[in-house]
Amino acid sequence: MVRATIDRIEDGIAVLILHSGSHKPVVVPSVLLPDGCREGDIVTITLERDPVGTRQEYDRIQEQVDRLKKR
Repeated sequence: MVRATIDRIEDGIAVLILHSGSHKPVVVPSVLLPDGCREGDIVTITLERDPVGTRQEYDRIQEQVDRLKKR
């Protein structure tokens, strides 16, 4: 989990400043922010690996590759 400050929200885009030491900005669609967020708020960011989704995407791409090879 990483903490970030919402630097600004413009045209459906939110710019977050990470508190992880690098203070690098991260740009995300503002619809991903929790309801009620505004500039200056602190949010937490959590990323999780999705092994099921990864497998499904791999299988989908592999099917396309296999179809192309049969041409």
